[in-house]
Amino acid sequence: MILWGWGERTVGFDVEEHQFCHNCEQDRVFNLRLKYEYGNFYHLFGWVISKQFQLACPSCSHGWILNTASAESLLGRNPIQFHQRNGWMVMMALALIFGVAVFVHRNAA
Repeated sequence: MILWGWGERTVGFDVEEHQFCHNCEQDRVFNLRLKYEYGNFYHLFGWVISKQFQLACPSCSHGWILNTASAESLLGRNPIQFHQRNGWMVMMALALIFGVAVFVHRNAA
């Protein structure tokens, strides 16, 4: 049985900014969050389908979409877990190692 799927996560950060919310019509403390979709194969080998950083009102979730590069530079790192963003590279490396081992084993005999 092959197990593959996809999901969506929202990650919040301790970065805050005071803004006027047009939906709530009040001054609010907007929070930085990352919303991303990912695909996976056996829950280990993943890849990111889409991601966006948002500055969102905690009451109504109204806000703005931020530039990905500037938000990541503000955080200083990529907040998506390694196996969800680069797991597909690990899968390809394992497949390559397995393929080379099979090739060497067949040609050694």
